[in-house]
Amino acid sequence: MTPKAPYKLIIDFLREELKTKYSPGDKIPSENELAKMFGVSRLTARKAVEKLTDEGLLVRIPGIGTFVSEISKLAKNKVTYVGVAIGNVADVRGEAMVSKIVKTLRDFSVHAIFVDIGKSYSEDFEKKLSRLLDENVSGLIISPIKNLEESHTFKKFIEKKLPIVFIDRTISGFEEIPFVESNNYHGGYLLGEHLKNVHDSKKAIFVTEEGMDIFSVKERYNGFKNAFEKHVDVLFVEDIEDMRDKFIKTIKEGKYDSIFFCHDLLALSGITSLMMNGIRIPEDIRVVGFDDRIISKYTFPHITTVRQNFSEMGKVAALFMVKLLKGEKIPRAEHIPVKLVIRESCGCSTK
Repeated sequence: MTPKAPYKLIIDFLREELKTKYSPGDKIPSENELAKMFGVSRLTARKAVEKLTDEGLLVRIPGIGTFVSEISKLAKNKVTYVGVAIGNVADVRGEAMVSKIVKTLRDFSVHAIFVDIGKSYSEDFEKKLSRLLDENVSGLIISPIKNLEESHTFKKFIEKKLPIVFIDRTISGFEEIPFVESNNYHGGYLLGEHLKNVHDSKKAIFVTEEGMDIFSVKERYNGFKNAFEKHVDVLFVEDIEDMRDKFIKTIKEGKYDSIFFCHDLLALSGITSLMMNGIRIPEDIRVVGFDDRIISKYTFPHITTVRQNFSEMGKVAALFMVKLLKGEKIPRAEHIPVKLVIRESCGCSTK
């Protein structure tokens, strides 16, 4: 087993001292004193103090010292930490989920440690999950990535029998893990129903960059297909090159009158490729997306899509986690309602 970094040993020491020795307002040893106690540099001691300061457990007053903050009352009863691992935290979707998770957990005196895990399995993903294990989190809320089954670090969470909640999606192979996601089936159904009943669409194609092993992708497709009451072809696009070549070639064959892109960012890429190749939207082909990201209101034409309530998703996932931490039972799944947002890309006029 790899030995803990020196600054983490200082963090563990200070956490224990906060639980047993200090009260809010008490002054803790200086960085120089901590450095001497542990035989490390002052920079190493400072790193530990800054970590606890960032968490709100300590307050630094320049020229005076470092003190125990009011929030450290929680430390007397052992602070509970939950890992939150979501890709693209900086976008509106991730921000809405994370902020609501943090707020809801805080209402129950549970603290979140979050990491941005990207979209697919990588060495960086392993490092970030390992960091959460090093922090001794009591549970994990995670938006599962592609090839999650390859992660040996994620398997450690399961082996430790830590509470886990999937958010935004679930994937094959982890049926025992509860999840919170949008009602993707109903969202797909609303789009298919609209194209069929309002625009008399006859032949549609579903374009995705992820496989049907991702439950949300499969449910969007199934809902769309069932509303359409006909077979709907599926086209997988791996990257921009695929979008330019395979996708455009397929559309130029003229078999389809409608395209359902699995999400709005993919729809934006598709619309750009279509227009660059002289294919007009919606005159030549109708387009719909999913998510109602901000960009969908500013493309030309504006994208008809399905709005997800990411804030509510975050709240429910956090409540699931709190119940699991208390040893209470929760449902296997929770599906958050969605709403059809009609704009011009499907052929409707919003003027």
